[in-house]
Amino acid sequence: MQARIALFAALALTVFVYWTGLSGPFMFDDLPNLNPVQNWLNGEMSWQSVMLDNQSGMLGRPVSMASFLLSAELGGHTPFAYKLGNLLIHLLCGLVGWQVLRRALREDGRLQANADLLAAIAVSLWLLHPIHVSTVLYSVQRMAQLSTLFVLLSLWTYLTARRQLIENRVGKATLSLFVLFPAFFIAGLLSKENAAVAPALCLVFELAYFLGRTEHRRVRQAFFGVFLALPALGAVAILASSPGRLLGGYWERDFTLTERLLTQSRALMDYVGTLLLPRTPLLGLYTDDFVPSTGLLSPATTLLSLLALLVISGGAIALRKRAPTFFAGWFFFLVAHGVESSILGLELYFEHRNYLPAFGLILAVIGLTSLIPHDIPTNIFKPRTLGLLVAGGLALSFAFATGGRARVWQAEDTILAQGLKFHPDSMRAQLLRATHALQQANPQGAYDAFADLLTSPVARNRVIGRISWVTLDCMLRKPVLAQDLRTAVADARPNLSTAEVPALRLLAKVSREQNCGELTDSVLADSLLTMLDKAKNQPDRSRSKWLTRYLTAEVLARAGRLPEAQQQAELAWNASGDLPVGSLLANLYAHRKLRPQAEQLLTVLDQRMKPYDKIGRAELAKTRALLDQK
Repeated sequence: MQARIALFAALALTVFVYWTGLSGPFMFDDLPNLNPVQNWLNGEMSWQSVMLDNQSGMLGRPVSMASFLLSAELGGHTPFAYKLGNLLIHLLCGLVGWQVLRRALREDGRLQANADLLAAIAVSLWLLHPIHVSTVLYSVQRMAQLSTLFVLLSLWTYLTARRQLIENRVGKATLSLFVLFPAFFIAGLLSKENAAVAPALCLVFELAYFLGRTEHRRVRQAFFGVFLALPALGAVAILASSPGRLLGGYWERDFTLTERLLTQSRALMDYVGTLLLPRTPLLGLYTDDFVPSTGLLSPATTLLSLLALLVISGGAIALRKRAPTFFAGWFFFLVAHGVESSILGLELYFEHRNYLPAFGLILAVIGLTSLIPHDIPTNIFKPRTLGLLVAGGLALSFAFATGGRARVWQAEDTILAQGLKFHPDSMRAQLLRATHALQQANPQGAYDAFADLLTSPVARNRVIGRISWVTLDCMLRKPVLAQDLRTAVADARPNLSTAEVPALRLLAKVSREQNCGELTDSVLADSLLTMLDKAKNQPDRSRSKWLTRYLTAEVLARAGRLPEAQQQAELAWNASGDLPVGSLLANLYAHRKLRPQAEQLLTVLDQRMKPYDKIGRAELAKTRALLDQK
């Protein structure tokens, strides 16, 4: 009863501290992911298109998209509706997490007597931890939340089945392991791909609590063979035969695979420090300024972080028999980071990556308490009472910090102000600063933001700053010289990234809508071609590169340079197979009276396009009409 009271008090306090932040704004990639939901509400898209055509991740994340449809149906396309849904999922993760942790702690001989209460304390700290604000109040991070929820359900299923095997209830255990577990596992993968860690987390629990047990070994071997060994072999085969599928992200990064792995040692130890001692003012979204490690001593904290990870891991292994929960929690933390902190070419640092791993680190700390002697002398309180007071104090301090962060998240201005204060080298923060300045009719504020980018030690920041400066000149109808844009692209990097594409697309949009002096479509096209030439060694399959080719084809077409536009569109189409690119190419074929090529491509597009893709089919109809006119 005491455990349940503590848990439900934490749930209620969580609602209270988060409530003020539910009225906050959409952030960053919220709208690109959620605009299709708005189109569905307006009757412009089908629900199938919203669920199945999302481009996030390798699997499209249809379960997450379905949940966004539900939120919009019940509450409209508003930040409050999505954030309220996120808060409810956060509470549900806490409830399921409690079931997982209490079952794990019951397998620890030293802690099993207080398993329910310790699990409630762990979940209370997790629910109220301020690091999760940027997950719960960031609408699109529901994908991470749902992935976590289904991983926790998978672990609950596994621990229940493991106890059933011990009690010789093989039929129920087999049903759980080979029917219920894969259902949750697949749902997690279709929410966000980092749910792939679920079988490995089961192995962590197996090693921590059940290593010496011998009952029904074949059932366990079959489980790990099917859900862990086979997928691992598949990943190795993909990496060996088609490394670009897993490592293609590095085509658009300013760091190598080795540099990323070195950097992740620092990121992981930073996460540990933040989870144990939250530095609330430093938390936020603007972590794109996290500096990559270029060697063991560049910076020196790289080597120190690697040594710290090795020492803690070695200690956890050495203490496995005496403190199995410490072993389970620490390796839960590491394994849960196994997708986003490993070889994939993702950004270096994000707070929301700790949403699932935080359960592990908190569990590890609780596991260490099993090493404290029961007869330790205290002056006033018994050890149990003292522990409860410490846990309660931590929970209240976390609640206070989370409430403060939630108030910051009420408005984009306050989020940005804190980001600029503690992350002045963040490109995201400076670009948002410029956007806000323009919304407030303060162009000088935007120029100041771009000036800060131009003095950045990061070369890509300088490129984006200069392109943005030219765009602002154009927006303000200042005379733009062709040389201004040539100067902007002179420092272009040897690879295009996701930063250049929106900056260039905005420049193209502004130059199309108004007179920008010498910045004609032809001049802009030449600059885009220069950037593509500088990136000639970047694989054409890189998303940023073929998107830039797509934009270049559009600008060349506007400039009347149709043969060159066709060439760029063909390169983009061959690299991506993207339907909008194919539609543009078919349109160019029609304009150039290349009827056989146009008809052939239209047939391919018609076959590949979903029946419910109303917008795409409307574009094909326009191209067919144009072809008939020709």
